[in-house]
Amino acid sequence: MPPTVRSALPGSVDVCVIGSGPSGVIAAAVLAQSGQRVLLLEEGTAPQAGDSLASMEPGWEPALAWNKGGGLAAVGRPWSACGLGGGMSVFAGLAFRFRHVDFDAAAYAGAGAMDPSWPIRYPDLRPYYDEIERAIGVARLAGSDPVEPEAMLPRMPPHPYSAAGGLLADAGFRLGMRPFPTPLAINPVAYRGRPACHRCGPCNEYVCPTGAKANAAGLFLGPLLRAGSLALRTESRALRVVLAGSHRAAGIEWLDLHTRQRHLTRARVIVVAANAVQSAAILLRSACRQAPRGLGNHGDMLGRGLSFKVSKYLSGTVQYLKQAARPGGPHSTVSFTDHYLDPAAPTGLGGLIYEASPQDRTVRGRRVRLRLHCLAADQPMPANRVLLGPGTAANGAPGLVMDYRTHRVDAARLKYLTCQARRILREAGAADITEEPSGYQLGSRHLHGTCRAGTDPRASVTDPWGLVHGTDNVYVVDGGFFPYAGGVNPVLTIQANALRISAEIARRLGTPRTGALAPELTPAN
Repeated sequence: MPPTVRSALPGSVDVCVIGSGPSGVIAAAVLAQSGQRVLLLEEGTAPQAGDSLASMEPGWEPALAWNKGGGLAAVGRPWSACGLGGGMSVFAGLAFRFRHVDFDAAAYAGAGAMDPSWPIRYPDLRPYYDEIERAIGVARLAGSDPVEPEAMLPRMPPHPYSAAGGLLADAGFRLGMRPFPTPLAINPVAYRGRPACHRCGPCNEYVCPTGAKANAAGLFLGPLLRAGSLALRTESRALRVVLAGSHRAAGIEWLDLHTRQRHLTRARVIVVAANAVQSAAILLRSACRQAPRGLGNHGDMLGRGLSFKVSKYLSGTVQYLKQAARPGGPHSTVSFTDHYLDPAAPTGLGGLIYEASPQDRTVRGRRVRLRLHCLAADQPMPANRVLLGPGTAANGAPGLVMDYRTHRVDAARLKYLTCQARRILREAGAADITEEPSGYQLGSRHLHGTCRAGTDPRASVTDPWGLVHGTDNVYVVDGGFFPYAGGVNPVLTIQANALRISAEIARRLGTPRTGALAPELTPAN
């Protein structure tokens, strides 16, 4: 797609979807396919083949966050990615399902944490996980992950281990672990008209130039735009939801960042899918006489429970005696969940360790660099929250504050995982092991909480279907819905839950789904 997409602007629609990331694209596709007139608003532009996160991120507005000196500074990252496709346009392709414990982790909570229990469980999402996997393509090895939940048989075989991944897997086996191929939404073989990955370069934080890496925007939006069942406007910032009465939204007020004109688009339903940070901000900016503290904020929960996942990298180099493999390919090929549920971990809950290859994988002098990423869920805390900042930015809305500090139990879990990763590297022969902070405290690529789902309006922002408490027609479908961040990469869960909620919205609008998601047969240009 060209960088800027400006469909003809309708005065009113059935559904307005805010945000074109993994959840927004799914919601727009489901509702447009069910016969609803849909407008999809995206603040950014469409990334182009070869674009990188490093080249795009400087243009995105930062949030205020705590810096190393203990003061608030404009260093926060309130985006997975700002652009068509959201974080999926530049993600590493990791496609895990949440484990059973991720939906009910109350037994492992630390002091002062909010209730991490979801109002749904894994079986409620399983059919939607299956449908998403079939649609986007996930390469994995059934039965290889020690804590993987029940799932359909994979449609594609796993990617082979990289040179570094093979060394890490061998080390894990020698330690009595059960390493397994990282599940990836990257084609190892041609799938549904999309080519196999040909290992052209680093995957993580780059737009795939061939379409081998799944991007929901490229898969689903093209056919709907060509058919005229969907209108898309990039460079369009949602400002606030406008209420028509005490409980019902009339539409969305948004700013055209190109012309600087404000618009009010009337809609029967508003679907907020801007990411956990931005969606909370939209609902906070929607404060009015009927909802003086923002939509869904009956118990002062809106914006609270902000979670990023605690994480750290470890790396070291080893002698590599085999023929050097090609340096490109997936960011991760091997993972370890042996310490996901571990009595030795703080409170018995650990997290994920996986290969996170460096961008430069060149084997020099028969030395290969091994790099691991340790990842664990951070508990939802009432003091960790999104707030509206002072002043008004150039894009027509107040700036944002991400007030976040790590819970001591989560810090201990990360330290525990770091020790286990160090064991793997040492067993692989790495002697010069170094640790590299991820900077997750400033807003990682994993954004969760802030619009947490639940059954009690005093303790949550939405109901189990994502409907904002106190409204009849405003839904949240992104990671803001998550009462608990889970210990694995969230994109597949975000999409499965968005599919579940969007199917229910279609039913409530009188146009229930009659078919499955159907990606186009060739990648969108």
